[in-house]
Amino acid sequence: MSNVLDEALAFTLGNEGGYTNHPADPGGATNFGIIQRNLDAWNAVHSDLGFPTDVKDLTQSQAEAIYRADYWRWDAITDPSIAIKLFDIGVNCGTGTSIKLLQKAVNLLVNPPIAVDGQLGPTTLGAANAQPPEALMQAICQVQRDYYQAIVTRNPSQSVFLKGWLNRASRTPEVPHGV
Repeated sequence: MSNVLDEALAFTLGNEGGYTNHPADPGGATNFGIIQRNLDAWNAVHSDLGFPTDVKDLTQSQAEAIYRADYWRWDAITDPSIAIKLFDIGVNCGTGTSIKLLQKAVNLLVNPPIAVDGQLGPTTLGAANAQPPEALMQAICQVQRDYYQAIVTRNPSQSVFLKGWLNRASRTPEVPHGV
């Protein structure tokens, strides 16, 4: 699935861009989608790799190494575009949230519903992989939009990010044949 991961990295880095430090962003300083807190955690475990201490100095290849090790959870998802979309959500919202959003999306398509517990187990994987990919992608995009809307409802200061978030939620990966 390394080709899918490579496609996921390209898709997500296209959404993330480079260094930002927006005052309304609760994650603080971010570079290639990696926040300072996550870089600190990475360095605590991997101090031998010589990654920078300041996220501003993180290179794209270093960000990709963190993504490969800490964010990719999607080898068991059979449709590459679904796996890439879930990876992107995990980078933006956290991997636990991406799993919960997958479960909510599946529940828009199945009855009885599966548990929304943030666990990527056999029930979630089986239900997700049994759905037509186009329908599941539409459902994922919908629950992602709902997730962002709920953030802004709870905390109106986050409305500055809403347009970009909604654009991201609507964006779906185009996967080349053979990936």
